[in-house]
Amino acid sequence: MFSERNKKMKKTIITGASILALAAAAPAFAQSNVSTVDQNGNGNGATVEQVGSNMSDVDQDGDDNVATVDQNGATNSSTIDQDSIGAGAFVTQDGSTNTSSITQNDGDDRNTIGLPEDPEATVSQIGDRNTSTITQDAVAPGYNSIANVDQMSDDNVSVIDQDIANTTSTGGLQANVTQFGNSDSTVLQSVDAQHARQLHATVIQTDSTSLVTQTASGPGAIGLVAEVTQFAGSDSTVSQTASGEDSGDLYASVMQDNGATSTITQTAAGLSSINQDAIVTQDGASNSMITQTFNGEGANSFSATVNQDGDANTSTVSQEDFTFTTVANPDFGLTADVNQVGNGNMSSLTQVNKTQTADVDQLGDGNMSTGIQSGAANSLTVLQTGTTNTSVITQEHTGNMSDVFQAGIGATSTIDQIGNAQNDMAFVDQLVGSDGSSSTILQTGASGSPASANMADVTQSGLMNTSLITQDGWNSDATVLQSGANNDSDITQTGTVAGAGNSADVTQSGDWNVSDVLQTGSLNTATVTQSSDFNTSNVTQTGTGGTATVTQGM
Repeated sequence: MFSERNKKMKKTIITGASILALAAAAPAFAQSNVSTVDQNGNGNGATVEQVGSNMSDVDQDGDDNVATVDQNGATNSSTIDQDSIGAGAFVTQDGSTNTSSITQNDGDDRNTIGLPEDPEATVSQIGDRNTSTITQDAVAPGYNSIANVDQMSDDNVSVIDQDIANTTSTGGLQANVTQFGNSDSTVLQSVDAQHARQLHATVIQTDSTSLVTQTASGPGAIGLVAEVTQFAGSDSTVSQTASGEDSGDLYASVMQDNGATSTITQTAAGLSSINQDAIVTQDGASNSMITQTFNGEGANSFSATVNQDGDANTSTVSQEDFTFTTVANPDFGLTADVNQVGNGNMSSLTQVNKTQTADVDQLGDGNMSTGIQSGAANSLTVLQTGTTNTSVITQEHTGNMSDVFQAGIGATSTIDQIGNAQNDMAFVDQLVGSDGSSSTILQTGASGSPASANMADVTQSGLMNTSLITQDGWNSDATVLQSGANNDSDITQTGTVAGAGNSADVTQSGDWNVSDVLQTGSLNTATVTQSSDFNTSNVTQTGTGGTATVTQGM
C-alpha cells in the first residue's frame, strides 16, 4: 500500500537533505536558517522551505508520516515530532516571531479505523508574535484527530491539546480555531473509555479569548460539541464533562459580539444521562452564565437558551438534577429560555430536580427577574416590557405555575409557592400605568393529599397600588383588580377542607381605598367593590358557607 509513496517521499527527503548539506557548506550572508530532519520507518516525507532567520526541526518515526513546513520572515520556529501511523502535520508561517510546535503520538496498536488522518494537524500563521501548539495523543483504536489553527494579525496564541486514552474509542476529536487580532484560544479535549467519541470544538474569534474544555468518560460517552463565534473583545469559557454508562450529548453554542462574556458549564453523570443543550446569543456588552448538572439515575434533557440584545444585560441559569424522587418516573426535563432586549436587564434562574420549565422575556431597560425552582413539574413565565420592573418567583414541591406580566415603571411582583404548595397557580398582570405598584402572592399549600390547588390572580393598572394574597390549605381562589391609585388590598385565605375552598374577589377603581379580607374554613365567599376614593372595607369569615358582599362608591 505504502511502497510507491515511500519511494517517492524518501527520494524527496534525500534531495532536500543534499540541498541542506550544500547550504550548510556555503557561506551564510542574509540567511541563518536551521533545519534538522530525522526520519525512521515507512513512508515518511518531509518538505521544509525557509526564507529569513527561521528554524525547523522535524522528527518522524512510524508509518505513513508527512510533515510540510513553509516559513517566510524572521525569527520563525517550527518543531514537528510525530511517532504514529497515518499522521500528518502542515505548518505555514509568514511574518516575524511566529512559533509552531506540533507533537503527534498515536502509541500504535495497529487499529486506525479511519486513515489517513489519525491524527492530522494544520497551522497557518500570518503576522507577528503568533504562537500555536498542537499536541495530539491517541491509543488505538482512536482515529480522526484533526486540529486546524489559522491565525492572522498580531499577538495571537492558540493551544490545542487532544488526548485519546484507553481502548475501543471510535470517535473524533476535531478542533478548528480561526483568530484575528489580539486573540487567545485554548481547546483541550480528552477521551477516556469505550465509545467516547465525537468531541468537536470550533472557535472563530476577533480580538477575543475562548477556552473550551471537553472531557468524556464512560462506556457510552458521546457528543460533546462546542461552537463559539466571537467578534470584538468577547470572552467565552465552555467546559463540558460526560461520565456514566450511556452518558450524554452535551451541546453548547455561543455567539457573541461587542464585548460580551459567556460561561457555560455542563456536567452529566449517571446511568442514562442523555442531553444537555446550552445556546447563548449576545449583542453588546452583555454577560451570560449557564450551569447545568445531572447526577444520578434515569434520563435527562436539559436545555437553556439565552438571547441578549443591548448593553449591560446579565443572565444566569443554573440547572441541577439529583435524582429527585417526588415524581415516580425517570429524571427528565429542565428547560430555561431567557430573552432580554434592552439595556441593564438582569435574569437569574435556578432550577433543581426534574421537569422544571422557565421562560423569561424582558424587553426594556433595567428590569430584573429572579426564578428559583425546586421539587418537580413547576413552571414560571415572566414578561416585562417596561422599565426597572422586578419579578421574584420561588417554587417548591410539585406542579405549581406562576405567570407574571409587568409593563409599567418600577413595579414589583413577588410570588412564593413554597412548603406544601402543589398545583397552585399565581397570575400577576401589572399593566401600563401601574408605576410603582406592588404585588405579593404567598401560597404554602396543605400537607398530605390531595394537592392544594389554590389560585391567585392580580391585575393592577394604576399608580402605587399594593396587593397581598396569602393562601394556605386547599382550593382557595383570590382575584384582585385595582385600576385607581394608591389602593391597598390584603387577602388571607385558609382552606380547611379539600375540594371546598374559599373565594375572594376585590375590585378597586378609585384612589386610596383599603380592602382587607380574612377567610378561614371552607366555602366562604367575599366580594368587595370600591369605586370611589378613601373607602375602607374589612371582611372576616370563619366556618363554612359564609357570604359577604361590600359595595362602596358611585
